[in-house]
Amino acid sequence: MKQLLLALTLIFFTFVAPSNAVANQKVIYLSYADEDDLPKRLFNGAYFSVTYKTLSTIGQHKKLRYNFTHGKGVRLQNGVPYRKDKGSYVLDTFYFLTTSSNIKLPKVTVSIGKNSTSLEGLKIDGVTLNPDKKFSHILANDFKVTSVDAKKYDKKHNIITFEAEAKYCNIKAFKLQNANEQGFERSKSGIYNSSMTYYAVIPKKYDKLEFTYFNLKKERYMKVKIPVEVIDDSVSTQSDLKPTESKHNIIKIGIAAAVIVVLLLLLIVYRKWWIALFIIFPAGFIALQSAPSEIICVNANTPLFLLPIDNATVFEVLDTQGEFEVKHSVKGFKQITHNKKIGWVSEDDICSN
Repeated sequence: MKQLLLALTLIFFTFVAPSNAVANQKVIYLSYADEDDLPKRLFNGAYFSVTYKTLSTIGQHKKLRYNFTHGKGVRLQNGVPYRKDKGSYVLDTFYFLTTSSNIKLPKVTVSIGKNSTSLEGLKIDGVTLNPDKKFSHILANDFKVTSVDAKKYDKKHNIITFEAEAKYCNIKAFKLQNANEQGFERSKSGIYNSSMTYYAVIPKKYDKLEFTYFNLKKERYMKVKIPVEVIDDSVSTQSDLKPTESKHNIIKIGIAAAVIVVLLLLLIVYRKWWIALFIIFPAGFIALQSAPSEIICVNANTPLFLLPIDNATVFEVLDTQGEFEVKHSVKGFKQITHNKKIGWVSEDDICSN
């Protein structure tokens, strides 16, 4: 009997025990790529990156799956890591956005199938800014305005629309402190590069738009000054949208009429039929310039947009159906005036009949 028990014991340790050891062997190793490279402090509202060193003893790095839990004051920005393959291991970089000054990196669990391992998150000192009154809520390595367009909005306000580009910036956080109305016409977010088209309605007394942003490289506030040079400050009534242009047209019509008179006199004196051909061109110009403007019927409850682009900001809604003179047309939109304010309506809102 003792010999039988001894034989079973030998069989167990020879075949079963090694199988269990292999099953329990650690397959994935996870660590910070370089803990000394982790940021020592972070500004609330800024991006930062964390790189993890991951080794799988069974390879299959493409099957690695990451799960982040129990973080504080941070928000993950990319579910798929930026990867560098180092042969036996990979360096996977994730980006986060700080959302408070109380910061703790999330616990990371990485897995391949049923095999997994975890790494506890570290605490990082957070810094909350004490901004000035003109702070635009932007933290960036760089921020610059690339184009500006200013127009009259009403008797007391101008509307300024500008485009801007930024690096390492949460551009969707942009907000001015002293604008009557403001918003995004377009925004493109990216960790390295981002851009936006932004509008703001400001009092006419301001000849420039000023705000500040926090430069992460220099760790100080930077001023941005945008001159408000109104392109067309003569907009006042629905019938006189561009009086300067109208005066130029009147002059052109007068010149064309004078040319016709001269040609008629030459025709009478010389009685040459080909002279009549030259009258066609100035007469046609006068006819085109004198043609009545396009009138459209716009449905009730139609939104009036600031700009003729998709997802533009609505600043007013037409209460009732009405007819309006078209001042300008672009693809899909017509420009009209309502209550002495210039706006764009979608062609989809023009009356069907």
